[in-house]
Amino acid sequence: MENAVSIVETIKPVTDALTNAITPVQLVAVLASVIGVGMGFVLMWFGVRKGISIFKKAVMKGKISA
Repeated sequence: MENAVSIVETIKPVTDALTNAITPVQLVAVLASVIGVGMGFVLMWFGVRKGISIFKKAVMKGKISA
C-alpha cells in the first residue's frame, strides 16, 4: 500500500503542472484542429477511391463516366 502512496506523490506534481499549463481554450483549439485535419483526410480518401474507380471503369469499358 505504501508503494501506491509513493506513486501518487510522484505523479501529483506532473498532473498539477499539466492542469495549470493547459487551458480549456487550448484544448478546444487542438480538438478542432484534429477534427479538421481528420475530415480532410477522410474526404481525400473518398476522392482517391472515386478516382481509382473511375480509372478502372475507363480501362475496362474504354470510356470515362463519373
